Amino acid sequence: MSRNGRSLDDEIAEVESRLAHHRAQLRLVAADVRSRISITRAAPIAIATALAVGFAASRFVRKPARPGPAPRGSRSARLVGALAAALLPPLIRPVQHMLATWLAQRMHRSV
Repeated sequence: MSRNGRSLDDEIAEVESRLAHHRAQLRLVAADVRSRISITRAAPIAIATALAVGFAASRFVRKPARPGPAPRGSRSARLVGALAAALLPPLIRPVQHMLATWLAQRMHRSV
């Protein structure tokens, strides 16, 4: 008998049950973190993959260019293109973050 009146076998069984409970909690937390990481990394990877597939497909579908002078866009079109290239990435990041958060909440709610 031990100090608190319980046998050593009872204390060992209690410690083993607490360890099993902590392992189960750790598995749940690890699965949750794994799913969150995969969601946040999946969105940029999916966008980059879609862009790559789109560019590759456009190369095969596009008609060959005719030789001749390359058409130049108007000055305003080039300016709008430069502004879009500079401003769109910072504007898309918050939308991407909101989408990843929404997806994570939806996935967590369905479990």
